[in-house]
Amino acid sequence: MLNTLTEVTECPEAISTRLAPTPRGAYSQAVRVGAFLFVSGQLPLDPQGRRVAGAISDEARQALSNVRAIVEAAGGTLANVVQCTIYISDIAHWAEVDKIYNAFFFAVPVLPARAVIPVREMRYGAHVEIQSIAVMDAR
Repeated sequence: MLNTLTEVTECPEAISTRLAPTPRGAYSQAVRVGAFLFVSGQLPLDPQGRRVAGAISDEARQALSNVRAIVEAAGGTLANVVQCTIYISDIAHWAEVDKIYNAFFFAVPVLPARAVIPVREMRYGAHVEIQSIAVMDAR
């Protein structure tokens, strides 16, 4: 965990992996600052940047797979995730998304804090986007 304030004031480091889609704008897949890892919102895009077609559960599975790949690229696991913000196009989809979310986090000893935010529309016609924060082990 954090031992000194200097761990928080380290220079930011971009984290990226080919196992998640390459950003299509001016942002990083994730940024690590000290023990904190800030994962950008992940849409249901496969590593080649193609939108996953199918049910909302397929979209949630892909977005969470992207989050996991990015956290793993930084040297962590889903157990390091302490917060998730889930944007969803219709709250009526929540039960399906929550089921997939639970499948990803079922073995995590402490579930992340979470917010669910209904939004009107998302990029590429997606129905779910997931952003997260992780606290990583010391290097």
